Amino acid sequence: MKQQYYGVELIRELSMCFGPSGCEDEVRRVIREQIGDAALVTTDRAGNLIALVRGRGLDYRADEPARLMICAHMDEVGFMVREITEEGYLKFSAIGAMDPRVLCGRRVRMRDGATLSRELSAVIATKAIHMQTAEERSRVTPVGKMYMDIGTGSAEEAEKYAAIGDCGVFDSDFVTFGKDDACLKGKALDGRLGCAVLIEVIRDLYNSPADMPFDVYFVFTCRQEVGISGASVAAYTVKPHMAWTVGATDACDLPGVPEAARTAVLGDGCVLSLADRTALYDPALIAYARRCAEAHDIAYQIKQGTGGASDGGVIQRSMAGVRTVSLSVPVRYPHTASVTARLCDYEAMRGLLRVMLRNWEP
Repeated sequence: MKQQYYGVELIRELSMCFGPSGCEDEVRRVIREQIGDAALVTTDRAGNLIALVRGRGLDYRADEPARLMICAHMDEVGFMVREITEEGYLKFSAIGAMDPRVLCGRRVRMRDGATLSRELSAVIATKAIHMQTAEERSRVTPVGKMYMDIGTGSAEEAEKYAAIGDCGVFDSDFVTFGKDDACLKGKALDGRLGCAVLIEVIRDLYNSPADMPFDVYFVFTCRQEVGISGASVAAYTVKPHMAWTVGATDACDLPGVPEAARTAVLGDGCVLSLADRTALYDPALIAYARRCAEAHDIAYQIKQGTGGASDGGVIQRSMAGVRTVSLSVPVRYPHTASVTARLCDYEAMRGLLRVMLRNWEP
């Protein structure tokens, strides 16, 4: 049996997985291994991994069970090769939204687009600063003018190692830092923290079953970073009566950002969203989450502002409509090689999700 990881080590294992949008195979495999026999696991045609935990208890109707969908996304931002130059460099496009200012000089792990089996190291670069015109220096270099250096000197040589359509992700270590190693840094944490929480809650329900009046479909969605398409498919697969999304929120608690513009604060607990660009979340579910947090001394905060988006928007609008609520961990520097979070916020979100499932009240 595959070694089971918990807490920080589980987050590390997931963060290090290769999984740009559309290439989530490795993430899916690791999640399946970590869930083990704790749930009935399937994968739909789109690539979403769905782990079913059956309800039980006096209020559970086995003949026609209610369905709760809890989702987190597996994918991460990345890169796709679009051209090989005569000099042997790789021109590329971004997969997902990234700030071009954080790319130059970054190491990248590339894999072939067909089988994801061949891996290649690369470095993102652009024209040296002393070779740029005054106008070029005054502007941010767009992704279209960057390239990847793979150590080859011609197109013929480069084509032995890379091809158009190959995909890549940041080559970034996962580390803990700060007082008591309570801070986490790694790539893809803006999605994989939610995946880790779902895995731990699934195991918790397996080891200590709870009376729940619904079947719970834990959905690890694909392609969230490019149009949230995986969640849309999953909603039609599961047909939930209610959905809880689990993810990350860009905290913006940084120097130079006015307090009123700070979305959330690292260290202040799980974030509950009232709304974002794609959804208005269910007031009754938000109130229930707050009651659970307060009754069990779980730190939480209300998201300030309505920026960002989650799987909840497309799920809410699916079929005849789905009641949704959003839980998240505050993070800094999302969609970079160094997404940063605090372990206490992860633990707060994990604890709140456990309590909400075990104390459900309609």
